[in-house]
Amino acid sequence: MRLPVAVIGRAWRTPLGATIDDVIVRLVAGERAVAPNARSGASGYACTLAAAIAGDPARSRNARFLRRMGLFGLEVAHEALAASGIAGGPRTGLFSGVGGLRAHWDDMMGALVDQRDDGRDAWNRGLRDIHPYWMLRHLSNNVHALASAELGLHGEGATFGGGNGGAQAIAAAARALWDGAIDAALVVAYDSLLEPETLVELGARRAATHATGAALAAPPYDARAAGFVPGEAAAAIVLVRPADASAPHALVEAVDAADGQPAEPTAATVGRIVAQLGDPGAVGAVDGASRAWPELDADERLVLAALGADTPLVSIAAATGRLGAATAVVQAIALGEVLRRGVLPPIAGLEQPADGACIPLARATPTRARSALALSTAAPGLAAGIRVEVAP
Repeated sequence: MRLPVAVIGRAWRTPLGATIDDVIVRLVAGERAVAPNARSGASGYACTLAAAIAGDPARSRNARFLRRMGLFGLEVAHEALAASGIAGGPRTGLFSGVGGLRAHWDDMMGALVDQRDDGRDAWNRGLRDIHPYWMLRHLSNNVHALASAELGLHGEGATFGGGNGGAQAIAAAARALWDGAIDAALVVAYDSLLEPETLVELGARRAATHATGAALAAPPYDARAAGFVPGEAAAAIVLVRPADASAPHALVEAVDAADGQPAEPTAATVGRIVAQLGDPGAVGAVDGASRAWPELDADERLVLAALGADTPLVSIAAATGRLGAATAVVQAIALGEVLRRGVLPPIAGLEQPADGACIPLARATPTRARSALALSTAAPGLAAGIRVEVAP
């Protein structure tokens, strides 16, 4: 069953910037937020490039319980709800998507660097320096709990973990709205693929690029592509039933799937997403999964051929890096904006488009399209899709 819902508020923090207008201008201009990873020790990883959010979150008493990305997530939750004009209460729910439960290595480095093999004097050699809330700061529902308390969101909700967590959160919010369990939903998703433990895993399976400079990292759908650039983002949208929105930013619907593969999902799994959301001849553009390996990109484009071989193909991830659990919410905001403005962004950095169905856009292109399909994938075997539509 198709369950479109209306977006009436949004906010984000992305590698291209923090405001809606600034990010869209840079996206349409074809800019890439790709640079050497500035974090200490990052040069020792196989992937040394990153698309990072510039700056740090605002000072907050919640820093006791949240790490950097969680603080960004809480910021955008506040901003999106304020922009929507919706108040909290028992009929407003909260749905969140996070990268998953991860114990971040960098928090432990200072405590472990001077330890002895026999474990003697471990407390004085560093364990005493571990933050007293170390375990609490890693809970995947921290943002959900704090946002619910601070914003008075007492309606139905859930937290989803994994690379398609944002899409799952949108889909769950839509079901709750259409079932009548709530009248409004705040969806917030955040993730970073720049943590040490994530970079090690991405490097080991050659998912992320090993290019040593931004100019050498070919984007998705380029014949020279050899791995994606990892990024990070936090984004939030407020959803209501379409009949309850007088002038929505966009309508969005989401689905997700998984096939148990250890790395990227199969083309058949991506095809199920396309079949559920993509009406042949009715989709004006596609924001691709942007896996940035020629064989994976080619498989995806074979699936997308069912929508029409001349369908324009864009890649938000070429500009922002891959964004993990935050992907679907960022796509919902970005595609709504570019469709309303009547222009499709180029695939940033595209020089040698690979052969295949659909047309990779190398430059900003005017469009009369009112709808777009967006795909995203992640390990292990996760796939997600959203469909975004705007009013004429």
